[in-house]
Amino acid sequence: MTKAKFIAFEKVRRNGLANMFDINVVIKLAKKYEQTLTKKDCFDIMLNYDKYRRKYLEAKLLWKIKL
Repeated sequence: MTKAKFIAFEKVRRNGLANMFDINVVIKLAKKYEQTLTKKDCFDIMLNYDKYRRKYLEAKLLWKIKL
């Protein structure tokens, strides 16, 4: 998983416009952030969210700021 894909997923999650279990909407909204997510990407992030959050966000305390 790339940082850019995870950040796009996180931006979609934080904007609150999508039910995160509606993968097709998440994929469509991620394009707004110039990232192409696949269903596999979304499920991978959902299953490993804490791992990616620690890897990409907590290292720089980005999870506390608005993306």
